[in-house]
Amino acid sequence: MKRGSDARGEIFSPWMRRAVLALVVVSAAGGVGSLLYGARFVSPTPIDTDSYGAGPLGHRVFAEVLEELGRHVLQNRGDRYDTIDTPLLVLEPRAEARVDGTLHRLEHVLAARQAQGQPTLVVLPKWELQLGLSMVEPVVEPVGDERFMDVFDAALPDHHGDGRPRVHHVASGMTDTMLVGLLGEFRAEVPELQTIQRLPVGCDVLLDGPTGAVIVEFPRGTYVVSDPDLLHSYNLHRGDHAAMWLALLERIGGDTVVIDETFHGHGHALKLGEALGQFPAILVVAHLAVLLFLIIMLGSRRFGRPEDDPSLGHGPREAIAVAASVLADGQPLGTLAYNYVVEVIQDLHRRLGLPEASTLELRAQHVDMTARRREIAPEAARLLAAAHALPRTKRVTRKTQADAWRLARAAFAFRSKLLEPASKKSSAGAPAPASPSPGPGPDADPQAAPRGNAA
Repeated sequence: MKRGSDARGEIFSPWMRRAVLALVVVSAAGGVGSLLYGARFVSPTPIDTDSYGAGPLGHRVFAEVLEELGRHVLQNRGDRYDTIDTPLLVLEPRAEARVDGTLHRLEHVLAARQAQGQPTLVVLPKWELQLGLSMVEPVVEPVGDERFMDVFDAALPDHHGDGRPRVHHVASGMTDTMLVGLLGEFRAEVPELQTIQRLPVGCDVLLDGPTGAVIVEFPRGTYVVSDPDLLHSYNLHRGDHAAMWLALLERIGGDTVVIDETFHGHGHALKLGEALGQFPAILVVAHLAVLLFLIIMLGSRRFGRPEDDPSLGHGPREAIAVAASVLADGQPLGTLAYNYVVEVIQDLHRRLGLPEASTLELRAQHVDMTARRREIAPEAARLLAAAHALPRTKRVTRKTQADAWRLARAAFAFRSKLLEPASKKSSAGAPAPASPSPGPGPDADPQAAPRGNAA
């Protein structure tokens, strides 16, 4: 009783507090799991020429083939190019990339890596996908001249142009030709083979085609490939394309290659608000919000003093409430339950007009005899014995509390069953029971009534 009054001002009950603590633990575990494993369930939205794009002009098959051939393939979406010591593959890039508000130009990145002797491979752009009139099937168009020229000038800087065309395209249709050079001989099968016509001074041609260079090497470790159809997902399996790329990467060296995605528009966004607002980091924010709410509710209490019990008003209910609070104050729960059972048995003995008995056990037996005659299960003796067995200590366990309440409810139900038939008879017009003082009542033993009258 005291425990319940102390917890009256709390928002949550003891069981609800346990549930809240369980939710806190689960939410904390979910937040940690989101931080550690959330990135595995997320991949950036690819464009046509990404290494993780599944489209025909993408490089996903190229990356997977390199993995199968024993190369470790990584994707770069940052701007720390000076920390990448392994070969960096910049496949069909744009001339500029923006990361966290900072603009990076491809020519500056290539120049910086050349100065540090870090190998870089650039594949010139050729095609781009455009939605047709049906908005369903994309249409393949040649890449725009401005973008192509910007990438070409960044990859092959030539300040002594002689007016020759920069690239050459053969006639439309699939071109089956042999590429020959320092890498070996390889059969190429691509549509409208794109070759390089204008080369800066000092370049070495690693593979040459009938109309121009296909792969060239700068002295400081920059490699340029003219035609991206040699590695596109729809075309890598044709000809000797895969063998050509393996030979090129063996010449560059290293067992790990990094495919850059920054110049495809996938630079990291390191702003805290943007990072926490995207999946999976948004899960961490949600878990933290849930944890904060639950912790606040767990320690909160109602404003002001605890609410008082509703007023019972003047009358029997008020007298009963006052008497119950006085009797229950400071008494062990076992004693309260025992006293209640005793009062129920004595009240039944008195109301039923049963013969006087010197002990409480005899009164319980008389009450049970009356119950049997009324075809009601006798409970008085059992209830009294169970009340005797309750512990009388002030420390209340869950079992003691449950047993006490169960016993009190059983006593109340037994009393209601025994008194109900008498009240029904009175309401139906049956003769009222005699007063218990002059003699036994109507519910007493039928054999005891004549003897009492004769006396």
